[in-house]
Amino acid sequence: MKRIKLIIHEPSVNRIVGSELRLELSDEANLVAAINEVDRLIDQRGKFPLSEYGSLLHMIYDPFGNRFYSQVAVTAYLEGGEAVNLRVDPRQKLPASVTVVLIPSGGCISEWEKAIDYQEFRRVMQGN
Repeated sequence: MKRIKLIIHEPSVNRIVGSELRLELSDEANLVAAINEVDRLIDQRGKFPLSEYGSLLHMIYDPFGNRFYSQVAVTAYLEGGEAVNLRVDPRQKLPASVTVVLIPSGGCISEWEKAIDYQEFRRVMQGN
């Protein structure tokens, strides 16, 4: 098992689970798995707070292209400050003790992509 810190800048999500989460994940876990864990925590407290999305992962991730939408800002770094590029492959194995900063709707983004239909998203994710 490894521990990671996930900092989320999304007020509606922060009201439910806080803005800084310390997650314990399997050694093989990736960022998609970490965000699934956040969605599990949200589900325990009700439903996802933004009606146009079914989950945090649905809000930020395109499973067809294995990529984050353009408006999503994601930064990761190790304890020594070394950057980890998770945008290249959201399913790459996370290093232990990594800190990930996730901004689902970055304010400086001019290109905005619409999330795929939630039922389609779930169908694709269940196949992965």
